[in-house]
Amino acid sequence: MKINVEFLGLPMVSDVVGKTRLELVFSGETVKDVIDELIQQYGKKVRNAFYDSDGKFDVMIQIALNGKSFIPPEKHQSPLLREGDTLMFMILLAGG
Repeated sequence: MKINVEFLGLPMVSDVVGKTRLELVFSGETVKDVIDELIQQYGKKVRNAFYDSDGKFDVMIQIALNGKSFIPPEKHQSPLLREGDTLMFMILLAGG
């Protein structure tokens, strides 16, 4: 499957990948499959950006599917993705 991936406000990932947007070809259909593929291709720094030291997905990272809906961590293993989808990984910021 081929999807588009964007990293918004995640320099620890985009610096390793070398860009903020990429087209990813992988054999999967879940967000977890995408994350696993990124880790496999780009290594430990990407893994450390997505997961804390206990192996839990970083709560500060939000993932949007096609710019419309956010995918909570408990849905990362659900088959949600389709050919041509866009996943946007972004840091949750607070302020006022």
